[in-house]
Amino acid sequence: MIKYMLIGGYIHKAEDGGKAFCEELIKSIEHRPIKILDCLFARTEDSWPAKLNDDRIFFAKNMLDFQLELASPATFLDQLKNSDVVFFQGGTPHLLMSQLDPNIDWGKELQEKILVGSSGGADTIAKYYAVGKTGNIGQGLGLLPIKFIPHWKSVEYAQEIVIDWEALFEKLQSHKEPLEIVTAGDTEFVVFEK
Repeated sequence: MIKYMLIGGYIHKAEDGGKAFCEELIKSIEHRPIKILDCLFARTEDSWPAKLNDDRIFFAKNMLDFQLELASPATFLDQLKNSDVVFFQGGTPHLLMSQLDPNIDWGKELQEKILVGSSGGADTIAKYYAVGKTGNIGQGLGLLPIKFIPHWKSVEYAQEIVIDWEALFEKLQSHKEPLEIVTAGDTEFVVFEK
């Protein structure tokens, strides 16, 4: 079984600072320390050190006894095998997917793990996703047979542009085969176990 946790965007900005998310994340892991693999492949590599530091601070505020390791494209599969949690951070899904070996059966490799995706990282987990800022529809890895829209109705994400969220929903709904559409606002997360 794999536990999937999809975040809409900025879980650290939740009213509780992300505490409920972290409680859900660790509740089924009995051993300590919890080993979290921080996968920043959806971002440019020059941004990885600062983001890793931000993530370390976030987890330290919300949980005890964890190890946070930066994922490396060269050793990702070995790192994954030694982790409890794999966290696909947000950014550009195509960047993330380009770093993952397409010949690996990711569903098999992730058995008994927790896979977290935030924004673009969650898009990668879904079969199809919609990008609010561009209106584009993309195809993820299909680890979950769903369609996903992150940053649902977010004002902060949209900044100076106007997004017709309902039209985006309808566009994704009519894209290819009918699948459940899951939305998550910036500070929301959804959980699936499969």
